[in-house]
Amino acid sequence: MNRNEVKKQDHPSGTPDRWKVLLATFVAYLYDSFDIIILAIAMPVLIKILDITLPEGGLLASATMIGAAIGSILLGVLAENRGRKLALLVSLFLFGIGTGCVYLVHTWGQWMILRFVTGIFIGGVWGPCVALISTHWTLQYRARAGAFILSTFAVGGIAASFVGRLVLSVDWRVMFLVGATSVFAGFYAWWAIPNDRPASSEKKSESGVEKGKISLGSILVGETGKRLVLATLLNIFIMGAWWGSATWIPTFLSKERGLSLTMMANFSVFMYIGMFFGYQFFGYVGDHLGRKKALMFSFLTCIVSIPVYILISNGVFLFWWGMVVGFGYGGPFGIVGAFFAELFPERVRALAGGFCFNVGRIGAVVAPFTVGVLGKMYGLQMGLLMASCMSAIGLFVLLFLPETAGVTDLKK
Repeated sequence: MNRNEVKKQDHPSGTPDRWKVLLATFVAYLYDSFDIIILAIAMPVLIKILDITLPEGGLLASATMIGAAIGSILLGVLAENRGRKLALLVSLFLFGIGTGCVYLVHTWGQWMILRFVTGIFIGGVWGPCVALISTHWTLQYRARAGAFILSTFAVGGIAASFVGRLVLSVDWRVMFLVGATSVFAGFYAWWAIPNDRPASSEKKSESGVEKGKISLGSILVGETGKRLVLATLLNIFIMGAWWGSATWIPTFLSKERGLSLTMMANFSVFMYIGMFFGYQFFGYVGDHLGRKKALMFSFLTCIVSIPVYILISNGVFLFWWGMVVGFGYGGPFGIVGAFFAELFPERVRALAGGFCFNVGRIGAVVAPFTVGVLGKMYGLQMGLLMASCMSAIGLFVLLFLPETAGVTDLKK
């Protein structure tokens, strides 16, 4: 029995375990998102306590992203050779422990090591999650199911903001302790997700050729390698456009449009609310019109929505416009779950999809810095326009990738 035969699909939407898998992966990715966002919320406190500079603080986030990129490969290989459920459990348990170790580190160097190691296991969550959804949900429901679990990025942002408001004035480390409860999510995933048999354990393919173990080299050749490069580029521009704009729009509204700091404290929450609904809407579109069309529509929404901040001066209107911006970005982040899984052969989906997503986090590292540099030289208007241009480049890259809706499995 292989992954496509985990259980007989006796329902049009998927296997009998599909809802348990959906909830387990939803909770798993919620912790992944929460852990990344709490670092940003705690950053002002960390800079003060560790007595570090702004660039050194930024390197803590960079260390997390670099660790996630490496983890997507290490845990992806584990997923394809030992099971996606196992890789997800290892990730949830170990990044929970790493998050809880915040009480044991006291210097910037220790924090760098801790965030890098924690990042490795954060990087092991996305690939197995979307691959498991691909296994347990049929094609006509897969984009909606994938968008739903990935919408926890928005939920994690709201939850992190809420927890931060409660505990920052008491003990900022409690935020990380909350993140450490991902260990309990691991126990739930262990119960809810059925065991999967790695494709590499099947000695021969249909043609009688030895399959062997799956490694990084398995996804770097042929059509799979070509799609890997294009999908990684696509995610670099998705990440860059979002973090380039989301990082600097609050500052722009405060400095250029006169909104108070008190009002801006709520801006990100409303942007994430809009983003959550964007995930669901574009997931629905992706299942009915195709993954590429949904992505194109959402990219166009992102391209058009950012320049509004430059063209309109009404600060209150622009505050609420953040929900529209978040709604647009819910499309690329939501659809790529199903899209990246379906771009690659079933036996390497966790590895290849996780690689594209987590290596694509490079955009999240580079774009905020680049927008900041442009903002200093030419004004934040120019920096925000660059974020819009990154969405346009992402749309261009998308044109070179195939539509995957209706394709049961890729063989190359």
